[in-house]
Amino acid sequence: MARTFPPAEKNASFAFFFLALYTIAVFIRPHEFSIETSKYVVIKVFAILAFLLTLTSLRPIKILPQHYMLLGFTPLIMISAFLNGWGMDGITEANKFFVASIIPFFLYSSLITSISRQKILMLICIAAALIMVYNGHIQQQSFDGKFGYGIGDSLTVGRAEMRITYLGFFGDPNDLGMFLVMNLAFLGYFYSEKGALYKLLMPIFFGLFCYGVLMTGSRGTLLGTLGVIFLYFFIKKAGAKLIVFGLIMAPILATLLTKFGGMSSSESSANGRLEAWYSGILMLINNPIFGVGKGNFMDHHELVAHNSYIHVAGEMGIPGYSLWAGVIILTMLASYRVIKEFSIWPDDNISEETKTDYFAEVKINQTLFFSMLGFIITAFFLSRQFTLLLFVFLGMLTASHIRLMKLRPELKSLFCKDMIIKSMTYCWVIIIAVYMALKVGL
Repeated sequence: MARTFPPAEKNASFAFFFLALYTIAVFIRPHEFSIETSKYVVIKVFAILAFLLTLTSLRPIKILPQHYMLLGFTPLIMISAFLNGWGMDGITEANKFFVASIIPFFLYSSLITSISRQKILMLICIAAALIMVYNGHIQQQSFDGKFGYGIGDSLTVGRAEMRITYLGFFGDPNDLGMFLVMNLAFLGYFYSEKGALYKLLMPIFFGLFCYGVLMTGSRGTLLGTLGVIFLYFFIKKAGAKLIVFGLIMAPILATLLTKFGGMSSSESSANGRLEAWYSGILMLINNPIFGVGKGNFMDHHELVAHNSYIHVAGEMGIPGYSLWAGVIILTMLASYRVIKEFSIWPDDNISEETKTDYFAEVKINQTLFFSMLGFIITAFFLSRQFTLLLFVFLGMLTASHIRLMKLRPELKSLFCKDMIIKSMTYCWVIIIAVYMALKVGL
């Protein structure tokens, strides 16, 4: 009988090259620095090239449950829209989700096949964040009482306070602030690496990022900054039972603090946010299966939910929220277990090189875990449920899991059927906790 060999691995270097260009175009957005080049569709071109080259040159292509769950979310968008009388517009929303969410998630989860590739993207993100802070400083210095002007004619958002912005979807201060928070863990990673330059620069960059968060005027991202720092020490030191208790109590305390002024500069603002949360839960109760339809929240309430979890639950119902939030919880639970249960290798009958590679991957996994915590916290106070940031960073974390499973195949159990079901169940703790707190707060 002829001997068979496993197919040779192909890492799709050219595809990753275009993914790096895509990352630069999405976060730094140099093509928007001038009006003449701002209309160039470089982001779409880089994404398409990276996608096609991935399909043709990456072997093997690893698919995890998160990929299937996000794909399953797509037809629910169309069904929900149709049942809510939105007709064919649901196809448009589903197509938008596939292009702007699933494809980026697939690219980042598939093409980051090594730690060196992950480091390249992390450095691009840090560079983008520094440029945003610099741009915000320029906006503040040029503020004329109404507007402040930055790179590419980016303008501040002027209300009672001046709030800095950037280009593209970072034109909203909340998105800019969320990106800064999600990059804090990257600074910690490079600070822990060898090299005097890292030890010098990373604390400076941390101070600049905090300065940037303050300039955004976003309370949610300020809380995200404090929350990530607190949770780093809490998770590293606390036991499992205390962590579970803290996760259950966190949304309850946040809801009550919002009511009693801890999260808002005015009572009307706090009440408006709580009323939006309550309206979102009522949408879920009245339309439990398919919700009110993606993009229809403001047809039923005058404001967005200011809470990504409630926003998705109200718009997409039980199946939709279970898939969307289940992807996040499944990915985070896998990372948490790696940090707590699989951070050491019990078997000594392996090479030192394999051990070194594994521990390096665990360190990357931990970094991306805390980066995603930045999203989870800030998303509790912002409606950013389909932001590109979520799917880019989720993709990075999923890529880390794929690399870990390659080194240690038993980690595949982190994505078994029971874990998927648990994740889709645990995600409802947030909604139930908020509902209980609202009954007290309103």
